[in-house]
Amino acid sequence: MTRLPGSLLLAATIAFVPASAGAQSCNTADRSVLLLMDLSGSMNAKLPGGETRLAVAQRAIKGAASQVPAQAQLSLRLYGAQSAASQKNCQDTHLAVPFGPASASSAAIVSTVDGAKARGYTPIAYSLGQAASDFPVNAKDRVIVLVSDGKETCQGDPVLAARALAGQGVTVHTVGFVVDTAARGQLQAIARATGGTYFDAPNGPELPELLKSALGACRKVIAKIPTNPAPGKLRTTSATWLASHAVIDAQTGKEVGKLDSASPEIKLPAGIYEVKFGAGSWKGIEVKAGETTTIAPGQLKLDPTAGAVVTDSETGEKHGSFDRMSSAVTLMPGVYDLQMGKTVARYIKVDGGKTVLFKPAQVVLAVNVDRQNARITTADGSEVARFDAVTRQITLLPGDYVVEVNGNKLPFPAKEGDVLEVNQ
Repeated sequence: MTRLPGSLLLAATIAFVPASAGAQSCNTADRSVLLLMDLSGSMNAKLPGGETRLAVAQRAIKGAASQVPAQAQLSLRLYGAQSAASQKNCQDTHLAVPFGPASASSAAIVSTVDGAKARGYTPIAYSLGQAASDFPVNAKDRVIVLVSDGKETCQGDPVLAARALAGQGVTVHTVGFVVDTAARGQLQAIARATGGTYFDAPNGPELPELLKSALGACRKVIAKIPTNPAPGKLRTTSATWLASHAVIDAQTGKEVGKLDSASPEIKLPAGIYEVKFGAGSWKGIEVKAGETTTIAPGQLKLDPTAGAVVTDSETGEKHGSFDRMSSAVTLMPGVYDLQMGKTVARYIKVDGGKTVLFKPAQVVLAVNVDRQNARITTADGSEVARFDAVTRQITLLPGDYVVEVNGNKLPFPAKEGDVLEVNQ
């Protein structure tokens, strides 16, 4: 539904927004709304209150579905719900509930969401492309409300996919659910490309109300103005990179430059770009004419340091490692697992421009303790580590352990930073 202009926003585009956009709702009966829900593996991460991201999102989707006018058309598409991350399925998206009157679709959406499992990858671009054909042929006001807790992990660029949807008259409102800076920027660009609005749920519990706001958001009518021929700039704040990172034009797929510690800033034509980060890619980076776009990696530090590997929580791909000489790893913003020996700490959020300090637990045997028959097991008896003649200190990730010394069993519910000293 087109609204009369009330205010003027001038950037790379001219956007006319309703004067009362903050209060006005476009959640009307002539709308066709597709709820696009992220069910990637990272949705299993727990929020500070103990609930998983998935549980809060399920509640939010169910509550939002009931707010849509009975006569409006409503549907649900899921991604990451059918294939385990180990299958690396970048086409894992399906229309779980086809379009129908909200009075009927709402019940089907509630039932579907209740039984949903978070499992796979985050194919946002592919899902948006598939969603284009979900709408009824006679749909007038076509809207997608995308809820995601992370950024694209598959082929394609979601911002380019959004631009294609805009050409078909589809508006995408996006909701970032406890996202990092890279995912937030990507979701903002998706919404901006279609005249949609971005909503941020940084903590989690606010998601249900924000999703209702997203359902009521109005479309900004966008009119393009002549492109400023001046180039823009892409820069990074990091001075710790030792390897160069290729910059890719998302439209052509061609490398157009590199970022590294010697060249932290490059000039580029206005467009959408991707920066390679080892096994991962930072996608949907928007460079505007005459402006500087800054991307800031984060750091994960260990104290005390120990042998460990950093992997992406969703894809399982390795992004760095620690040893006795390396106490920090520079990372693209995201959610990571820390693997130390046979133990894993899951869903560590690393944000752009910030350092996350992770303090492993330790078990220390005094010099007078016989280490020949000393080991550490999990609560179920699986061996995690063993002491020997030269090892009297072992570093552990948080968890429930049992320290066995000469037949004695000492429970150790290790929290981050805990130290257990064992004396004779």
